[in-house]
Amino acid sequence: MEPVPGTTELLRSLRESGAGDVEGALRELAGRVADVVPSCVGVSLSVAHGGLTFTLASTSDDTAGLDAVQYLAGGPCVETALEDVEIELGDLLDEERWQRFAVAAAASGVRSTLSLPLSVPGMGPGSVNVYAADEHAFVGTRDALREIVGEGVDVAVTNADLPFRTRTAAAAGPQNLRALDVVEQAVGYLMASEQLDADRARARLTEAAERAGTDLVTVARTLVGGG
Repeated sequence: MEPVPGTTELLRSLRESGAGDVEGALRELAGRVADVVPSCVGVSLSVAHGGLTFTLASTSDDTAGLDAVQYLAGGPCVETALEDVEIELGDLLDEERWQRFAVAAAASGVRSTLSLPLSVPGMGPGSVNVYAADEHAFVGTRDALREIVGEGVDVAVTNADLPFRTRTAAAAGPQNLRALDVVEQAVGYLMASEQLDADRARARLTEAAERAGTDLVTVARTLVGGG
C-alpha cells in the first residue's frame, strides 16, 4: 500500500535524518516521566510535518490508539505539535473542546493529559504527550516535566517506515468477525458524526491508524469504546 497523501515528504525526511533509536529514546524518556508522574500510563512522541501530525513512537498500542483518535477528531497532541503550545487537560470528564477524544481517553482509563512542545532534530516541531490515570496528575510536576523534555531526546530515525511500521496491518482486513464488527461500528460512527460516506469514513480510519503507527482494529476499538 502506498503512503497516505502527505506522507511521502515525511518518509524522505526520515531517510535523511541519520542514526538513532527513537523507540529506545522514548522508553528512556517515559521512565523519567513516570518517576515524576506515578500514574502515567502512556507516552507518545509526535511530529508535525506538512500540516499533519504523525506518531513517531508510543509506549503501547493503547497510547497510539488515543493519538489516532486525535488525528480523526482533534486533540492536544495535534494542537501542541502544530502550534508549539503546552496543553494540559486536568480532568477529561470536564473537557468540552475535544469531547470525542476526552470520552475515548476516559473509556481507556485516562483521566488527564499533558502535551509539551518538542523540536524534533532534522524534522521540525513536535510534542511529547503524557497520558495519566489520575485526574489533575500534573499539578506541581510541570516544571520537572518541562526540564525532562527540554533536555531533548535523540530521535533521529534509521528506519524510514517507522511511523508507518504497521501500514500493512492498518490496511489489512480484520481477521475475525468480532474485529470486523468493531471496525464497521467505527465506520458507522464516523459516517454519522462527520457526515461521510462509508468509503471516506473507512479511509479516515485507515489514515489515522497509519499516522499513529498502529492497526485499524486498535483505532476502531478506541473510537467505539468512547463513542
